[in-house]
Amino acid sequence: MADLNAVVNKIITIARELGIKASVEEYGRERVVILELGEDFGIYVSVVCDNDCDIEYAIGDENFTIKPSQLGLLKRAVDIIDRLNRELGIS
Repeated sequence: MADLNAVVNKIITIARELGIKASVEEYGRERVVILELGEDFGIYVSVVCDNDCDIEYAIGDENFTIKPSQLGLLKRAVDIIDRLNRELGIS
């Protein structure tokens, strides 16, 4: 069985290395790590682990929407997701 806390802690460590504020919300067996990139803009990383861990990303505000003024943050968000994928061993 995969270790949910280890995956969440690794995401938080990567965020700290990048100077990004991170928080975690818990929903039963799911953890959502919120990486704050700007005002009302972040990466939401959903982690659910059974035998393996399933990781999904959402970008934007709490409704996963993006304002036209936030388009410049998209490239940074994608770069961060690429790094998370590499460090978490996701292809």
